[in-house]
Amino acid sequence: MRYTFKEWIDPRTQTGEYSQRYAELGEAGQATCDTRLSYLRDQPPQMWRDPHAKKMSWEYDDDCKDLYEIRFKANGVQQRPMGYFGPKPGEFTIVVWVTHKGSQYKPSNFAKLAVARWSDVKSGAARTEEIEID
Repeated sequence: MRYTFKEWIDPRTQTGEYSQRYAELGEAGQATCDTRLSYLRDQPPQMWRDPHAKKMSWEYDDDCKDLYEIRFKANGVQQRPMGYFGPKPGEFTIVVWVTHKGSQYKPSNFAKLAVARWSDVKSGAARTEEIEID
């Protein structure tokens, strides 16, 4: 199955977090991101593993049990666009973009953001747009 990547669109600003963060990567970072997404879109969820992606482990928060991070490095920083499979079959929706350095995730409240945004997507309170992969 080939997955279509979608991004959460902020209902207040009508902008996508993925698009904003992607634009900040520069040409080399964008190429790295595109390569990672191109690889993952043809992989079933059980193949979304290190080093390309990872299902987050949340023993303490059942709401995040299905959250996945896409993993790559750009501009000397670990980039972690995160999202969920769905809401429709064949889609993966990125709801938050996180950076990771050492043991620090930024934003630190990414789990809370991810859950809230995913809830909005599923309820129709927020829309998604397809991500174009070059």
